[in-house]
Amino acid sequence: MDDGEEEAEQDKEGEKNVEEPHEMVKGDLLQAEEDPEIEQMVEAVLFSAGRPLTVPEIEESIGRGRTEVRSAVKKLRRMYQNRKTALEISKIGRKFSLQLKSEFNKYGMQMMDEEMSRPLLKTAALIAYYQPIRQSELKKMIGEKIYDHVDELKEKDLILSERDGRTYSLRTSPKFQEYFGLEAKDRNELKKLMAEKAGITKERD
Repeated sequence: MDDGEEEAEQDKEGEKNVEEPHEMVKGDLLQAEEDPEIEQMVEAVLFSAGRPLTVPEIEESIGRGRTEVRSAVKKLRRMYQNRKTALEISKIGRKFSLQLKSEFNKYGMQMMDEEMSRPLLKTAALIAYYQPIRQSELKKMIGEKIYDHVDELKEKDLILSERDGRTYSLRTSPKFQEYFGLEAKDRNELKKLMAEKAGITKERD
């Protein structure tokens, strides 16, 4: 082998040695980015949903396994707790929601009212005002639309219902005041605030 061939072989060997560490570093970076990518996907789903989601619902949306999703949710909750932000990831029963922290609800109150139709808002106010109230009694006040309204309010986790004979007894959930940004200290104060919001002036007979 002459000098030219020897130098060419050395150059090829040198290129090989340079490429191998590069590929290892690239692989390490891809692995390091894997978890944050899952967290960002979960965050995007929670942000877009507009309602609390279960882990299986998140799994189906992003196509990842349950263990990965649960780990990502836990990390996201810690991240939001450590941030100076008005948002938090709250656990509501078995569901998770990306929402305003309670102390910032008053700033988002106006937009929340715009997202909720006036008739639905009035139904929510009636339940808060008269609770516990039987669904059959509420139907006499607002008609057949009560069924759709109750379903929607339950979907938002704003009310609770219990079987009461052939109907249901309705009352507000712990999330109700937080959602509307109401700082009521007791039920009477809550009634007054919701009555003002929905324009209810007549007392229950």
